[in-house]
Amino acid sequence: MTQNWDLFRIFLAVARAGSIAGAAGQLAESPATVGRKLRELETALSATLFDRSISGVQLTSCGSLILRRAEQMENQVLQICDAISGSDGQLAGTVTVAAPSGLGQTLLAPQLRELHNLHPELRVKLLLSTGKVNLLNREADIAVRIGSPKQERLVGRNLGEVSFGIYASHLYLDEIGGFDSVADLEGHNIIAASGDLAQTVQCREFAEIAGRCNVALSTDSIFAQLEAVKSGLGIAPFPHYLGRAHPDLVELLPGQLQSKAGLWLLSHPDTSSIARVQTVQAFITRICQHAAGQGG
Repeated sequence: MTQNWDLFRIFLAVARAGSIAGAAGQLAESPATVGRKLRELETALSATLFDRSISGVQLTSCGSLILRRAEQMENQVLQICDAISGSDGQLAGTVTVAAPSGLGQTLLAPQLRELHNLHPELRVKLLLSTGKVNLLNREADIAVRIGSPKQERLVGRNLGEVSFGIYASHLYLDEIGGFDSVADLEGHNIIAASGDLAQTVQCREFAEIAGRCNVALSTDSIFAQLEAVKSGLGIAPFPHYLGRAHPDLVELLPGQLQSKAGLWLLSHPDTSSIARVQTVQAFITRICQHAAGQGG
């Protein structure tokens, strides 16, 4: 029985989102439309694909059975689109890249003009957040992550290591002088981390030596930390690639933070061989390896 691919596309979106409403938001469709198309597929297959509840949906045994095959169908569609878009030698289409906000804004975004000039029909969609997207659910084509990957099915490449430092602004240092040891941090203002930011390796290590400091601000945003430090409010730890991008900042006690984290480029095994994805991967690899080679 030949089925409409669009119905399986709806099925995959619902399976990945865990709800009809979530899938509707991702597909820019109404929940009513998504629900109708899902029922149409179930009718055509004479099978119930999801158990519905108030909290969302869960795959039935039949739904689980066809999930991987639907993903294979999706991969074939992507390869067809890739072949067509590259038939004239020009790369075209959208590649979605997920990255930590600091890395994406500091390292990737300023360099994307070069990629656009080389491939003007190639569009990059950059997702910057503290939360991690699920590549296996196709929420992105590529992810740049700091720290070892947890999902074994992903195609991964280690791009080097990110190192960290403690930073203050010239404005802050003009008022209080320099630092010779960790003991000199006592009583000084720090910009503390909260939420997911507090779980990063640099913030955990910094918290261990900043117990006698004054918390002038607490935030879950690394850019709020950055702006507060630049204003002269206090001191905070940053990846070297971020601290060195701002000449108005000074690294205090170089080498004090010993933590390092692997920098990884990840992609889905079914899409990592697509030409436009490979092109963006190569571009990001060059940028990140250069940054890691400078000490992260």
